[in-house]
Amino acid sequence: MAMTSNEGRGMTPAERDEFLTTTKIFAKISTVNENGVPSISPVWYTWDGESFLIISKERTGMVKNLRRDPRCGLLIDNPTLPYKRLSAQCEVEFLEDFDVIEPMTEMILRYLGPEGMTYGESTFQFPRVPFLLHPVKMTTWNGGGFDRTFTRDTVWTEVK
Repeated sequence: MAMTSNEGRGMTPAERDEFLTTTKIFAKISTVNENGVPSISPVWYTWDGESFLIISKERTGMVKNLRRDPRCGLLIDNPTLPYKRLSAQCEVEFLEDFDVIEPMTEMILRYLGPEGMTYGESTFQFPRVPFLLHPVKMTTWNGGGFDRTFTRDTVWTEVK
């Protein structure tokens, strides 16, 4: 079927970067539990143009799953119009000797605003697990028109 003028498209790199850096949308990370059952975790993130920085807690199922299997799925989608989204297949890199206070502060200000600093500062004392998610494959949609997967297969772009 030929593309019509109502068909949406993937985001350009500039559109993608703007979407990932200016919204307060949580990322959802999909991992697989030890028994093979999928698990999805919402997280705050930052995007540097190449990878996603996540700061989590050691005791979460997500971290335990990623330590066992360093692959995951990632989804960041706008829940209101326009329904922009990014899906990625990622590999994890745990960061050792990484000072989390500055990036945590940036995430708190992004997601909660200045009033969130009271909450943030009360949690700085607890151990954190910082890690990068490196996209291996990625697909995006700009939210315009109808989803192109009505007429063709998903297009995954190799990142590495």
